[in-house]
Amino acid sequence: MIGGITLDFDFDLRLVQSHKIILTPQLRQAFEILKMNSRELIEYIQDEMEINPALEVIPSDVKSREEVLLPLYYDNYSAGAINDESVNEAMENISVDRSTSVISLKEHLLLQLHTSDIACKDVVIGEFLIDNVDQNGYLPININEVASFFNIPVKRAERVLKYIQTFDPPGVCARNVSECLAIQLIQTGNKDSDVLKVIQNHLEDLADNKISKITKSVGISIERMKTIHDIIRSLEPRPGREFYGYENTKYIVPDVIVKEIGGKFKAIINDEALPMISISNYYKGILDDDINIEAKKFIQSKIESVKWLIKCIQQRKVTLFKVADCIVKYQNEFFEMGKGHIRALTMKEIARDISIHESTVSRTVSGKFLQCSWGVFDMKLFFQSRISSSTSEDMTSKKIKEKIKEIIDSEDKKTPLKDNEIVNILAKHGMEISRRTVSKYRNEINIPVAAKRKKY
Repeated sequence: MIGGITLDFDFDLRLVQSHKIILTPQLRQAFEILKMNSRELIEYIQDEMEINPALEVIPSDVKSREEVLLPLYYDNYSAGAINDESVNEAMENISVDRSTSVISLKEHLLLQLHTSDIACKDVVIGEFLIDNVDQNGYLPININEVASFFNIPVKRAERVLKYIQTFDPPGVCARNVSECLAIQLIQTGNKDSDVLKVIQNHLEDLADNKISKITKSVGISIERMKTIHDIIRSLEPRPGREFYGYENTKYIVPDVIVKEIGGKFKAIINDEALPMISISNYYKGILDDDINIEAKKFIQSKIESVKWLIKCIQQRKVTLFKVADCIVKYQNEFFEMGKGHIRALTMKEIARDISIHESTVSRTVSGKFLQCSWGVFDMKLFFQSRISSSTSEDMTSKKIKEKIKEIIDSEDKKTPLKDNEIVNILAKHGMEISRRTVSKYRNEINIPVAAKRKKY
């Protein structure tokens, strides 16, 4: 009981003999800590150490985390994640611009390298390759130079390079445009040998619009060549493009890691990111000494402050795990198949599932980042808005935009579809939205009006 308010360690407040909630300094601290991401919490602990002599950070090789952060508040729900061996995997810092949640290219690649299954002896080679990647995502140095630098066989350097070329964004670490597009084609699962032939042997001819030369060389029709051209145009010749302008970014660490363990995706709180804290034995010992009452009260207050901080950090972990675990349950398709498979989800649904207030869910995901095999994401990404449809399934605005793009991509470019025609097509797919909304979404995904899409 604090200030007339019961705190049940789900941060769910209830009124007690009052018509309003009074936020005491301790409760305010609890809410603030819940909202902090790992980097902010590290800085907060450092600030607290400067003003509280009873707060102590224990080196990781002295005590286990379970001994330092007393497991008084862990319930059965979170025990699996705490004891999972994956918790002990060290995480490297990643570079993120907090205002947009976009990761710098090199840090994004380093994160994937350090959380991959690459052999330890090859990590330093991978770091060297990544350090030499240019802003477009290409590797400008010769693989022989890499082998010479480390005094290793060229085959080994090539093997590490091929491994990094499987990272996100698709096509990264390629040595030329042809290799970049070929990597992307393979990663999309397209096994069309004709497309690969054009990419590997005729990109310059394609740029010069020498279509007849290509069709004769590959042995295909003009119509077939148009299809191949469209496929190639859908690929990204500059995989580093989405990271432009984020070289000078702030450092953070993922708060949650999602790993596939035993065929199931599991949320793991990134404990390695945070320092281990405890009450100073020296100050605990002083309480047993013969000191004046005022000094004893001061020391006791500082010790109680540390105890409360430990409780807040423990509860932050428990609540964050519950929310993250629930996100994994709802967004399982995303973790299995990638960005195009985020489903409609609200914080209210998560709150209902784990029996906490919706505002607590909001505080929990605020400013925090989740790392999985597809990259690092702001946790708010997993809460997509809904648009009602005539079918039983709610559609996210993201899915509507994807459908609009799909419709426009397949239209006859000689007579491109107008927005009202797109409305009718969407309605046939159970997506009933207005012409104005179609226009808005089309603009948001940078697709021009029908008149500007026309080809002659």
